[in-house]
Amino acid sequence: MDFSGKKKPLLQAGKLRRTQLFTGYGCGAIASLPRESVIIAGTDFWRFEGNPDAFLQEENLQAYLKVKHFVTLPADQSEENNHVGIPAFRFPTWMYCPKCRRLAPFKTFNFPANRHPVCPRCRTRLIPSRFVVACRNGHLDDFPYVWWVHRGEQCPDPRPPELEITMSSQRSGLDGIVIKCRSCGQWRSMMGSVGGNGLKGFVCTGRRPWSDDVDPVPCNQRVYTLLRGATNLHFPVNVSALSIPPWSSKIQYELGRKWSILKVLVERNEQHAFEAVVESLRLTDLCRCTAQELWQQARYKYEYDSGGAVGPRTWQEIIEGEYRAFLLGSGDDEGEFRTIDVGVPPAVQEYVDRVVLCTRLREVMALLGFRRIDPEYDVDDPTTYNPVSREKKDWLPALELKGEGIFIKLREDKLSEWENRSAVRKRYDSPRFIRHYLARKGSGFSPRYVLLHTLSHLLIRQIIADCGYSTASLKERIYCTFAHETERFDMAGILIYTAASDSEGSLGGLVREGFPERLEDTFLRMLEGACWCSEDPLCIESAGQGMDALNLAACHACTLLPETSCEKRNCYLDRAALVGTLDDGSIGFFSELIDRDDHDPH
Repeated sequence: MDFSGKKKPLLQAGKLRRTQLFTGYGCGAIASLPRESVIIAGTDFWRFEGNPDAFLQEENLQAYLKVKHFVTLPADQSEENNHVGIPAFRFPTWMYCPKCRRLAPFKTFNFPANRHPVCPRCRTRLIPSRFVVACRNGHLDDFPYVWWVHRGEQCPDPRPPELEITMSSQRSGLDGIVIKCRSCGQWRSMMGSVGGNGLKGFVCTGRRPWSDDVDPVPCNQRVYTLLRGATNLHFPVNVSALSIPPWSSKIQYELGRKWSILKVLVERNEQHAFEAVVESLRLTDLCRCTAQELWQQARYKYEYDSGGAVGPRTWQEIIEGEYRAFLLGSGDDEGEFRTIDVGVPPAVQEYVDRVVLCTRLREVMALLGFRRIDPEYDVDDPTTYNPVSREKKDWLPALELKGEGIFIKLREDKLSEWENRSAVRKRYDSPRFIRHYLARKGSGFSPRYVLLHTLSHLLIRQIIADCGYSTASLKERIYCTFAHETERFDMAGILIYTAASDSEGSLGGLVREGFPERLEDTFLRMLEGACWCSEDPLCIESAGQGMDALNLAACHACTLLPETSCEKRNCYLDRAALVGTLDDGSIGFFSELIDRDDHDPH
């Protein structure tokens, strides 16, 4: 990571893992590094030209997002490869010296541009401001200390205001942080600056420090004071897809890795030159095929990318395509999507239709943008989030992950019967759940989704307890029927998988848990544990908890996962959908498997 700009010297700011750029430290996020506090620059400032290893292909995701390719971060970050990391800008720009207590923009301290911030008077390392301001439109700026001290008025002293900051040992919290204007003598503590009306009267500046500019459209959103490390300061907007046939084949995967070189030859229809290049790259040996076969596959890929074939245009088509791929299976030992159809454990055959082990999978995760304050967004509506670049580009940053997983499909007849139970309809028949579960388009807003989502969470927690996986190492993918569609395609599946960016897959530990004899034991102990929570009876009788009260019987003690593991930010969960409530077991899909008398702690 570096500071980058036109005719500006580069300064090594620090290091981040590649996966961090797609979770909490993407474009527009503040990263507090050991010697700097920076904001990750937008993709307008990224440099990757001349490095073919930076290009990444995933045809279905490209078709859905309407981009030509993705850009990833190569392992080699050397200047010889014309790639010196991800650019960033120093932010917050206001800093203070802990010795002389001066509080001012870092440029006024006059330290060399290629050095880390140090007070030239005290020779002491400067500390970045603890406070920033942001709005729901994504704008971000330094806290308006001058405006705050003078209570929205001008400083009566004609000289430029000079501020100092004092940390009182007599008072705690924000009341102990005092800002004083040395020019006029006015002072004010930070008490009252945080909250909905803390900066009442202050107008959003529209500043976008990650783009090094100001939004030309005036902003009328309320401005909030936040700590620079606050979790609600940056919510990444990610979308990912699995590589499925035909794009998961060995040939298509290797062509995608070298597509930045081969695409030009295919575009010019230069078959002989193409065959010579693939021979020199040893792709024929790697793919165990002829140069002519590679040419045919390259032509197919080029026509697909150019719009000659209809690719996924909606998120529904992405999900349904993956669901069908699991049901059809794949025995491609050389490809990036390999599955094994194993038997269903006898104890749950009445409820589970299929169990498919994915011994090898590839996931491509793209970063579209981010939000602040409020995490709600719609991937198909770019106005609901801040994009990673000022102008739409034909590429997006992405990350390639590889791993393995367990796919479980519930029986459709049993699930339909459960959905039609009067107790189930009554439980979710409220204005809040109708609005969130049913009124929006797409999967994720139906009682069926709540059941599948909760089942996935509880199985992940049980597998973690049994196998020693780290809490955040497993992820979920829910395949649920999309609501309000004319042509209904029923889906009822979950994928529990592990994927990492720094390996060629895992050692098969998760797949082993999917074999019938082990999965049965995991399933039954999961249901046994789901019957009771340490927070019961408050948890099981809850009418709404979690973010926006979108969960029923689900809390940290029984159901929730790390947010990197959950696809819906730990929302739309209800443990009673599996095991029922204390008063009514018919609400539970698996309630007939449970003898509550055996598990009653009283």
